[in-house]
Amino acid sequence: MRNAISLFALCGFVAAQEPVQLTTNPPVQTTQFGATALGAGTTEVAQIQLTFDPSVSTPTWYLSATVHQPSSTFWQPYSGTVTGTPGAYVVTSNTDYSLVPPPTTDYFAANVSSDLQVMVTDTGAATPPGVFVRTGTTGNFVPFGSIPAPVPATYNDSQMGDTITPWNGTTGTYEYIFISGTNIAKTTITLTAPSTVTVGSTVTIVTSAVQKHSPCPIRQWSGLPSDWGVSRALIYSQNDSSADSYFKSALFDDASIPITGTLTYDDANWKANPGNIGGATYWAYAMTGYVDPLQEDICCMSSAHVAPTGGPVTICAWNAPSTSPKVGFVMLGTLQSPGLNLGLPFITGKLGINPVGLVFLSAQPFDANNGEISYSFVTGRLPIGRIDMQVGCFDLVANQIFLGNTAQLTIL
Repeated sequence: MRNAISLFALCGFVAAQEPVQLTTNPPVQTTQFGATALGAGTTEVAQIQLTFDPSVSTPTWYLSATVHQPSSTFWQPYSGTVTGTPGAYVVTSNTDYSLVPPPTTDYFAANVSSDLQVMVTDTGAATPPGVFVRTGTTGNFVPFGSIPAPVPATYNDSQMGDTITPWNGTTGTYEYIFISGTNIAKTTITLTAPSTVTVGSTVTIVTSAVQKHSPCPIRQWSGLPSDWGVSRALIYSQNDSSADSYFKSALFDDASIPITGTLTYDDANWKANPGNIGGATYWAYAMTGYVDPLQEDICCMSSAHVAPTGGPVTICAWNAPSTSPKVGFVMLGTLQSPGLNLGLPFITGKLGINPVGLVFLSAQPFDANNGEISYSFVTGRLPIGRIDMQVGCFDLVANQIFLGNTAQLTIL
Protein backbone atom coordinates (compact mmCIF):
# COMPACT_ATOMS: atom_id res chain seq x y z
CA MET A 1 0.00 0.00 0.00
CA ARG A 2 1.21 3.52 -0.78
CA ASN A 3 1.39 5.88 2.16
CA ALA A 4 -0.17 9.33 1.91
CA ILE A 5 1.89 12.18 3.39
CA SER A 6 1.69 15.95 3.38
CA LEU A 7 4.82 17.74 2.14
CA PHE A 8 3.69 21.36 1.94
CA ALA A 9 6.13 22.67 4.53
CA LEU A 10 9.14 21.22 2.75
CA CYS A 11 8.60 22.79 -0.67
CA GLY A 12 11.16 25.32 -1.78
CA PHE A 13 12.89 26.90 -4.72
CA VAL A 14 16.52 26.59 -3.61
CA ALA A 15 18.89 26.04 -6.53
CA ALA A 16 22.32 24.71 -5.58
CA GLN A 17 24.81 22.01 -6.45
CA GLU A 18 24.72 18.57 -4.87
CA PRO A 19 27.37 17.68 -2.28
CA VAL A 20 30.21 15.57 -3.61
CA GLN A 21 29.12 11.98 -4.26
CA LEU A 22 31.43 9.66 -2.38
CA THR A 23 32.31 6.02 -2.84
CA THR A 24 31.76 4.10 0.37
CA ASN A 25 34.96 2.10 -0.22
CA PRO A 26 38.07 2.90 -2.26
CA PRO A 27 37.44 1.65 -5.84
CA VAL A 28 39.29 -1.59 -6.55
CA GLN A 29 39.74 -3.91 -9.49
CA THR A 30 37.72 -7.08 -9.12
CA THR A 31 37.99 -10.45 -10.81
CA GLN A 32 34.25 -11.14 -10.30
CA PHE A 33 33.28 -10.11 -13.84
CA GLY A 34 36.69 -10.17 -15.46
CA ALA A 35 37.84 -12.30 -18.38
CA THR A 36 38.70 -15.36 -16.29
CA ALA A 37 35.34 -15.31 -14.49
CA LEU A 38 33.42 -15.16 -17.78
CA GLY A 39 35.37 -18.07 -19.23
CA ALA A 40 34.67 -19.41 -22.74
CA GLY A 41 38.11 -18.22 -23.78
CA THR A 42 37.36 -14.58 -22.94
CA THR A 43 40.48 -12.42 -23.00
CA GLU A 44 39.03 -8.90 -22.44
CA VAL A 45 35.76 -7.46 -21.11
CA ALA A 46 34.88 -4.02 -22.50
CA GLN A 47 31.28 -3.69 -21.25
CA ILE A 48 29.12 -5.22 -18.52
CA GLN A 49 25.39 -5.24 -17.86
CA LEU A 50 23.72 -7.02 -14.94
CA THR A 51 19.94 -7.44 -14.90
CA PHE A 52 18.11 -9.00 -11.98
CA ASP A 53 15.84 -11.91 -12.87
CA PRO A 54 12.87 -11.90 -10.45
CA SER A 55 11.38 -15.00 -12.09
CA VAL A 56 14.01 -17.22 -10.42
CA SER A 57 13.76 -18.12 -6.72
CA THR A 58 17.53 -18.05 -6.11
CA PRO A 59 19.04 -14.54 -6.52
CA THR A 60 20.08 -14.50 -10.17
CA TRP A 61 21.31 -11.84 -12.57
CA TYR A 62 21.50 -11.94 -16.34
CA LEU A 63 24.93 -10.91 -17.60
CA SER A 64 25.23 -9.29 -21.01
CA ALA A 65 28.67 -8.11 -22.04
CA THR A 66 31.05 -7.14 -24.82
CA VAL A 67 34.15 -9.34 -24.98
CA HIS A 68 37.12 -10.47 -26.98
CA GLN A 69 37.35 -14.22 -27.52
CA PRO A 70 39.66 -16.35 -29.73
CA SER A 71 36.73 -17.19 -32.02
CA SER A 72 36.81 -13.67 -33.53
CA THR A 73 39.16 -10.76 -34.00
CA PHE A 74 36.20 -8.45 -33.35
CA TRP A 75 34.38 -7.46 -30.17
CA GLN A 76 31.32 -9.64 -29.77
CA PRO A 77 28.36 -10.09 -27.40
CA TYR A 78 28.48 -12.49 -24.47
CA SER A 79 25.68 -13.69 -22.20
CA GLY A 80 25.66 -15.61 -18.97
CA THR A 81 24.01 -16.19 -15.62
CA VAL A 82 25.28 -14.80 -12.32
CA THR A 83 24.49 -16.42 -8.98
CA GLY A 84 26.04 -16.36 -5.53
CA THR A 85 26.49 -13.78 -2.80
CA PRO A 86 28.22 -10.38 -2.74
CA GLY A 87 31.95 -10.80 -3.18
CA ALA A 88 31.51 -14.43 -4.30
CA TYR A 89 29.50 -14.25 -7.52
CA VAL A 90 29.70 -17.16 -9.95
CA VAL A 91 29.33 -16.60 -13.71
CA THR A 92 28.03 -19.37 -15.97
CA SER A 93 28.17 -18.66 -19.69
CA ASN A 94 25.20 -19.65 -21.86
CA THR A 95 24.28 -19.86 -25.54
CA ASP A 96 21.60 -17.13 -25.62
CA TYR A 97 23.54 -15.16 -28.26
CA SER A 98 24.50 -18.16 -30.40
CA LEU A 99 22.09 -17.10 -33.19
CA VAL A 100 23.51 -13.58 -33.36
CA PRO A 101 25.36 -13.53 -36.73
CA PRO A 102 29.14 -13.82 -36.36
CA PRO A 103 30.62 -10.32 -36.36
CA THR A 104 32.34 -8.99 -39.47
CA THR A 105 33.03 -5.76 -37.61
CA ASP A 106 33.04 -4.85 -33.94
CA TYR A 107 29.78 -5.48 -32.10
CA PHE A 108 29.59 -3.39 -28.96
CA ALA A 109 27.40 -2.55 -25.98
CA ALA A 110 25.22 -5.67 -25.81
CA ASN A 111 22.37 -4.77 -23.45
CA VAL A 112 19.05 -6.41 -22.59
CA SER A 113 15.67 -5.04 -21.51
CA SER A 114 14.45 -5.47 -17.95
CA ASP A 115 12.04 -8.22 -19.07
CA LEU A 116 15.01 -10.07 -20.67
CA GLN A 117 13.23 -10.33 -24.05
CA VAL A 118 15.04 -7.75 -26.21
CA MET A 119 18.76 -7.23 -26.79
CA VAL A 120 20.36 -4.30 -28.60
CA THR A 121 23.96 -3.96 -29.70
CA ASP A 122 26.02 -1.62 -31.83
CA THR A 123 27.00 -3.41 -35.04
CA GLY A 124 29.65 -1.15 -36.56
CA ALA A 125 30.55 2.45 -37.25
CA ALA A 126 28.53 2.63 -40.48
CA THR A 127 25.51 0.51 -39.52
CA PRO A 128 22.49 1.11 -37.29
CA PRO A 129 22.26 -0.70 -33.93
CA GLY A 130 20.87 -4.23 -34.13
CA VAL A 131 17.77 -5.51 -32.35
CA PHE A 132 17.34 -9.16 -31.26
CA VAL A 133 14.30 -10.71 -29.58
CA ARG A 134 12.97 -13.78 -27.84
CA THR A 135 9.62 -14.55 -26.24
CA GLY A 136 10.30 -15.37 -22.60
CA THR A 137 13.23 -14.99 -20.23
CA THR A 138 15.23 -17.92 -21.55
CA GLY A 139 16.31 -19.25 -24.93
CA ASN A 140 18.17 -17.87 -27.93
CA PHE A 141 17.82 -14.30 -29.15
CA VAL A 142 17.12 -14.11 -32.87
CA PRO A 143 17.75 -11.19 -35.27
CA PHE A 144 14.77 -8.85 -35.55
CA GLY A 145 15.91 -5.66 -37.29
CA SER A 146 17.80 -2.45 -36.67
CA ILE A 147 17.12 0.97 -35.15
CA PRO A 148 16.55 3.61 -37.86
CA ALA A 149 16.99 7.40 -37.84
CA PRO A 150 16.95 9.69 -35.99
CA VAL A 151 19.26 7.35 -34.06
CA PRO A 152 22.61 7.66 -35.86
CA ALA A 153 24.14 4.67 -37.63
CA THR A 154 27.30 4.47 -35.54
CA TYR A 155 28.60 3.28 -32.18
CA ASN A 156 25.96 4.63 -29.80
CA ASP A 157 26.70 2.61 -26.65
CA SER A 158 23.22 1.15 -27.16
CA GLN A 159 21.35 0.63 -23.90
CA MET A 160 17.85 -0.44 -22.89
CA GLY A 161 15.77 1.63 -20.48
CA ASP A 162 12.22 0.99 -19.32
CA THR A 163 10.00 -1.79 -20.63
CA ILE A 164 6.88 0.11 -21.72
CA THR A 165 4.94 -2.81 -23.20
CA PRO A 166 6.78 -6.16 -23.35
CA TRP A 167 7.49 -8.01 -26.55
CA ASN A 168 4.81 -10.66 -27.09
CA GLY A 169 5.95 -12.03 -30.43
CA THR A 170 3.90 -9.44 -32.30
CA THR A 171 4.70 -6.04 -30.84
CA GLY A 172 6.43 -4.32 -27.93
CA THR A 173 7.69 -0.87 -26.94
CA TYR A 174 10.87 -0.09 -25.02
CA GLU A 175 12.97 2.86 -23.97
CA TYR A 176 16.30 3.07 -25.78
CA ILE A 177 19.25 5.12 -24.43
CA PHE A 178 22.14 6.21 -26.64
CA ILE A 179 24.89 8.76 -27.28
CA SER A 180 23.74 11.85 -29.15
CA GLY A 181 26.70 14.07 -30.00
CA THR A 182 28.39 14.88 -26.68
CA ASN A 183 25.18 14.12 -24.77
CA ILE A 184 23.16 11.12 -23.65
CA ALA A 185 19.60 10.83 -24.94
CA LYS A 186 16.64 8.49 -24.82
CA THR A 187 13.81 7.60 -27.17
CA THR A 188 11.28 4.82 -27.62
CA ILE A 189 11.55 1.92 -30.03
CA THR A 190 8.40 0.04 -31.00
CA LEU A 191 8.88 -3.44 -32.44
CA THR A 192 6.25 -4.72 -34.85
CA ALA A 193 6.52 -8.21 -36.36
CA PRO A 194 8.09 -9.39 -38.52
CA SER A 195 10.96 -6.83 -38.52
CA THR A 196 9.83 -3.20 -38.18
CA VAL A 197 11.38 -0.85 -35.61
CA THR A 198 9.75 2.57 -35.18
CA VAL A 199 11.56 5.31 -33.28
CA GLY A 200 9.87 8.00 -31.17
CA SER A 201 11.03 11.54 -30.38
CA THR A 202 14.45 12.11 -28.82
CA VAL A 203 14.85 13.49 -25.29
CA THR A 204 18.25 14.63 -23.98
CA ILE A 205 18.86 13.39 -20.43
CA VAL A 206 22.52 14.38 -19.82
CA THR A 207 24.02 17.41 -21.50
CA SER A 208 27.21 19.51 -21.48
CA ALA A 209 30.02 20.36 -23.87
CA VAL A 210 32.19 17.51 -22.56
CA GLN A 211 31.79 14.13 -24.27
CA LYS A 212 29.58 11.70 -22.36
CA HIS A 213 29.05 8.02 -23.10
CA SER A 214 28.51 4.58 -21.55
CA PRO A 215 25.03 5.09 -20.06
CA CYS A 216 23.67 2.47 -17.66
CA PRO A 217 20.33 2.92 -15.89
CA ILE A 218 20.04 1.81 -12.27
CA ARG A 219 16.81 -0.15 -12.14
CA GLN A 220 14.42 -0.68 -9.26
CA TRP A 221 13.94 -4.25 -8.02
CA SER A 222 12.19 -3.78 -4.67
CA GLY A 223 8.89 -2.29 -3.55
CA LEU A 224 5.77 -2.64 -5.66
CA PRO A 225 6.11 -5.38 -8.33
CA SER A 226 4.62 -2.97 -10.88
CA ASP A 227 7.74 -0.82 -10.39
CA TRP A 228 10.26 -3.62 -10.92
CA GLY A 229 12.61 -2.91 -13.79
CA VAL A 230 11.92 0.84 -13.90
CA SER A 231 15.03 2.97 -14.53
CA ARG A 232 15.36 5.36 -11.57
CA ALA A 233 18.90 6.74 -11.89
CA LEU A 234 21.90 6.65 -14.23
CA ILE A 235 25.61 5.96 -14.17
CA TYR A 236 27.71 7.04 -17.13
CA SER A 237 31.18 8.16 -18.25
CA GLN A 238 32.43 11.65 -19.07
CA ASN A 239 35.74 12.39 -20.75
CA ASP A 240 37.37 14.76 -18.28
CA SER A 241 41.04 13.92 -17.67
CA SER A 242 40.22 10.45 -18.96
CA ALA A 243 36.85 8.67 -19.03
CA ASP A 244 35.61 9.25 -15.49
CA SER A 245 32.60 7.76 -13.74
CA TYR A 246 29.47 9.78 -12.95
CA PHE A 247 26.12 9.33 -11.24
CA LYS A 248 22.86 11.17 -11.98
CA SER A 249 19.76 10.76 -9.82
CA ALA A 250 17.20 10.68 -12.68
CA LEU A 251 16.67 10.15 -16.41
CA PHE A 252 14.38 13.18 -16.76
CA ASP A 253 14.35 15.54 -19.73
CA ASP A 254 17.37 17.67 -18.88
CA ALA A 255 15.72 20.76 -20.35
CA SER A 256 12.60 20.60 -18.18
CA ILE A 257 14.12 19.26 -14.93
CA PRO A 258 17.88 19.89 -14.95
CA ILE A 259 19.77 17.70 -12.47
CA THR A 260 23.53 17.86 -12.18
CA GLY A 261 25.55 14.71 -12.77
CA THR A 262 28.04 14.02 -10.01
CA LEU A 263 31.60 12.72 -10.38
CA THR A 264 32.10 9.51 -8.42
CA TYR A 265 35.70 8.62 -9.31
CA ASP A 266 38.54 10.11 -11.32
CA ASP A 267 41.84 8.50 -12.15
CA ALA A 268 44.09 8.41 -15.21
CA ASN A 269 42.56 5.23 -16.66
CA TRP A 270 39.53 4.61 -18.89
CA LYS A 271 36.33 3.79 -17.01
CA ALA A 272 33.37 2.97 -19.23
CA ASN A 273 30.36 0.77 -20.05
CA PRO A 274 29.39 -0.15 -16.48
CA GLY A 275 26.89 -2.52 -14.94
CA ASN A 276 25.58 -2.58 -11.41
CA ILE A 277 24.02 -4.65 -8.66
CA GLY A 278 22.46 -2.01 -6.45
CA GLY A 279 25.16 0.44 -5.38
CA ALA A 280 27.97 -1.91 -6.44
CA THR A 281 28.98 -0.58 -9.85
CA TYR A 282 31.34 -2.43 -12.19
CA TRP A 283 33.19 -0.41 -14.82
CA ALA A 284 35.06 -1.80 -17.79
CA TYR A 285 38.59 -0.61 -17.01
CA ALA A 286 41.33 -0.02 -19.56
CA MET A 287 44.98 0.85 -19.22
CA THR A 288 46.79 -0.17 -22.40
CA GLY A 289 43.94 -2.66 -22.90
CA TYR A 290 40.92 -3.79 -20.90
CA VAL A 291 41.79 -5.44 -17.59
CA ASP A 292 39.66 -6.67 -14.70
CA PRO A 293 36.68 -4.35 -14.05
CA LEU A 294 36.79 -1.56 -11.49
CA GLN A 295 34.30 -1.92 -8.64
CA GLU A 296 32.97 1.33 -7.19
CA ASP A 297 30.58 1.03 -4.24
CA ILE A 298 28.32 4.07 -3.92
CA CYS A 299 25.57 5.11 -1.54
CA CYS A 300 23.07 6.88 -3.80
CA MET A 301 19.41 7.67 -4.33
CA SER A 302 16.99 8.64 -7.09
CA SER A 303 15.00 11.80 -7.74
CA ALA A 304 11.31 11.90 -8.61
CA HIS A 305 8.67 14.31 -9.85
CA VAL A 306 4.94 14.79 -9.33
CA ALA A 307 2.25 17.17 -10.59
CA PRO A 308 1.05 20.02 -8.32
CA THR A 309 -2.25 18.17 -7.98
CA GLY A 310 -0.34 15.35 -6.26
CA GLY A 311 -0.13 11.67 -7.04
CA PRO A 312 2.03 8.56 -6.65
CA VAL A 313 5.75 8.96 -6.02
CA THR A 314 8.50 6.34 -5.84
CA ILE A 315 12.07 6.95 -4.73
CA CYS A 316 14.83 4.38 -4.41
CA ALA A 317 18.21 4.24 -2.75
CA TRP A 318 21.11 1.86 -3.20
CA ASN A 319 24.19 0.66 -1.42
CA ALA A 320 26.58 -2.16 -2.28
CA PRO A 321 24.88 -5.49 -1.44
CA SER A 322 26.36 -7.12 1.60
CA THR A 323 25.80 -10.03 3.93
CA SER A 324 26.60 -7.53 6.69
CA PRO A 325 23.42 -5.73 7.85
CA LYS A 326 23.05 -2.17 6.58
CA VAL A 327 20.14 0.22 7.16
CA GLY A 328 19.18 3.02 4.80
CA PHE A 329 17.48 6.28 5.70
CA VAL A 330 16.26 9.26 3.69
CA MET A 331 16.18 12.85 4.91
CA LEU A 332 13.83 15.51 3.50
CA GLY A 333 14.24 19.25 3.83
CA THR A 334 15.91 22.16 2.08
CA LEU A 335 19.27 22.00 0.37
CA GLN A 336 22.33 23.63 1.83
CA SER A 337 25.40 24.21 -0.29
CA PRO A 338 28.18 23.53 0.20
CA GLY A 339 27.48 20.40 2.17
CA LEU A 340 28.27 20.41 5.88
CA ASN A 341 31.18 18.32 7.13
CA LEU A 342 29.95 17.07 10.50
CA GLY A 343 33.50 16.29 11.66
CA LEU A 344 32.58 12.97 13.27
CA PRO A 345 34.87 9.96 12.75
CA PHE A 346 31.96 7.56 12.18
CA ILE A 347 30.38 9.65 9.39
CA THR A 348 31.70 9.70 5.82
CA GLY A 349 30.31 12.31 3.45
CA LYS A 350 28.69 15.71 3.88
CA LEU A 351 25.23 16.65 5.11
CA GLY A 352 23.52 18.32 2.16
CA ILE A 353 20.19 19.02 3.86
CA ASN A 354 19.72 21.88 6.32
CA PRO A 355 19.38 20.27 9.77
CA VAL A 356 16.71 22.82 10.71
CA GLY A 357 13.31 21.30 9.92
CA LEU A 358 14.79 17.96 8.85
CA VAL A 359 12.26 15.15 8.28
CA PHE A 360 13.24 11.47 8.20
CA LEU A 361 11.42 8.77 6.27
CA SER A 362 11.24 5.44 8.06
CA ALA A 363 14.53 3.56 8.00
CA GLN A 364 14.72 0.34 5.99
CA PRO A 365 17.29 -2.46 5.80
CA PHE A 366 19.05 -2.59 2.45
CA ASP A 367 18.23 -5.79 0.59
CA ALA A 368 21.19 -8.13 1.08
CA ASN A 369 21.12 -9.26 -2.57
CA ASN A 370 20.07 -6.12 -4.48
CA GLY A 371 21.42 -3.46 -2.14
CA GLU A 372 18.18 -1.48 -2.47
CA ILE A 373 15.46 0.24 -0.48
CA SER A 374 12.39 1.94 -1.93
CA TYR A 375 9.56 4.20 -0.83
CA SER A 376 6.19 4.51 -2.55
CA PHE A 377 3.66 7.06 -1.36
CA VAL A 378 0.91 9.34 -2.57
CA THR A 379 1.08 13.10 -2.07
CA GLY A 380 -1.77 15.54 -1.78
CA ARG A 381 -1.82 18.88 -3.60
CA LEU A 382 1.57 20.63 -3.48
CA PRO A 383 2.88 24.07 -4.46
CA ILE A 384 5.16 24.18 -7.48
CA GLY A 385 8.77 23.86 -6.38
CA ARG A 386 11.01 21.11 -5.06
CA ILE A 387 11.71 19.11 -1.93
CA ASP A 388 15.32 18.16 -1.38
CA MET A 389 16.37 14.75 -0.13
CA GLN A 390 19.52 12.93 0.90
CA VAL A 391 20.23 9.26 1.55
CA GLY A 392 22.37 7.73 4.23
CA CYS A 393 23.56 4.21 5.02
CA PHE A 394 24.27 2.91 8.51
CA ASP A 395 26.61 -0.09 8.56
CA LEU A 396 25.63 -1.83 11.79
CA VAL A 397 28.77 -3.99 11.96
CA ALA A 398 31.35 -1.31 11.14
CA ASN A 399 29.35 1.26 13.11
CA GLN A 400 29.79 3.72 10.24
CA ILE A 401 27.37 6.09 8.51
CA PHE A 402 27.82 6.97 4.84
CA LEU A 403 26.03 10.03 3.46
CA GLY A 404 25.21 9.79 -0.26
CA ASN A 405 24.00 12.22 -2.88
CA THR A 406 21.19 14.70 -2.55
CA ALA A 407 18.21 14.29 -4.87
CA GLN A 408 14.95 16.15 -5.40
CA LEU A 409 11.23 15.66 -5.60
CA THR A 410 10.20 18.17 -8.24
CA ILE A 411 6.64 19.48 -8.21
CA LEU A 412 5.99 20.66 -11.77
